Amino acid sequence: MTVESEEFTDLGDEFALIAETAAEAGAIGGALPAVRRGWVNVLAGGHVSGVFWGDAQPEVVFLHDVGESARAWDAVALTVGRPSVAIDLPGHGRSDWRRDGRYEAARLASAVAEAIRSFAPRARLVVGSGLGGRTALALRRRQPQLLPRLALLRPLPGTVQEWPGPWRFSGRAEALAVLAVRRPGHGAQFLRREILYELSEDQDGSWAWRHHPGNLPPPQPDADADETETWWKELAALGTAAAFIGGDRAGPLTASDLARLHQHAPNARIITIEGGGADVATTRPAALAAALDQLLTQAPGEQA
Repeated sequence: MTVESEEFTDLGDEFALIAETAAEAGAIGGALPAVRRGWVNVLAGGHVSGVFWGDAQPEVVFLHDVGESARAWDAVALTVGRPSVAIDLPGHGRSDWRRDGRYEAARLASAVAEAIRSFAPRARLVVGSGLGGRTALALRRRQPQLLPRLALLRPLPGTVQEWPGPWRFSGRAEALAVLAVRRPGHGAQFLRREILYELSEDQDGSWAWRHHPGNLPPPQPDADADETETWWKELAALGTAAAFIGGDRAGPLTASDLARLHQHAPNARIITIEGGGADVATTRPAALAAALDQLLTQAPGEQA
């Protein structure tokens, strides 16, 4: 994919392209919600950033996957029709990097807990994708009151987070070509926005993702059997307060995964998004938003 340099004119306003995202997501016909960025200092050091949608107290909290940021949820936040906040996990987006360079879910949980208490103390639903979902589960061990309901996209106990690469480029056009391969099925405008949001220029003239994990060697897979078994027990304890959401096309949840999920957490809801693949938040945002709205509308324990 070839992109002319003028297409990468730096944004004077981080949220200048929200109307473009809304049009692609089908969120048209009304005024766009107010959007702003906020920060909170955390005890672990530095600050955690979040993107707020709407003027009221957030009802929904979004936690993104590894190598992404709060902006991965733009289209869903625009279509869900409820006040929400998407949090940049430590080491991602506009949140500060950890000094130790460690980004396992258990190490992120305390900082994310502080962010939720500050940003969304009355949140009714936490939505986590990949690493964000694993962080939500780790957080629930310590402070379950912060997560009355969970909607999990992609993560299952024992799954290994992906660390895609490369992470440094000679220019933004080169990064775009790599991103197009990494995110098949996404349009040119979507890819261009991610480049503008997430790539920054270093002093030597090269470009790199803002995320700290991109500047570190890939971690070793977490194969701790005791930890995996603990997670399965936690999922079972969640009962109807948990929902697993995925697409009906190729994705990381195999038939055996779903069978094991049903065995360990028979009361958890499994929601399938028609026409969705591995990343329903960006490929089917309106359908995902409708599913989340249904979860919020139903009484606890109620099944569709």
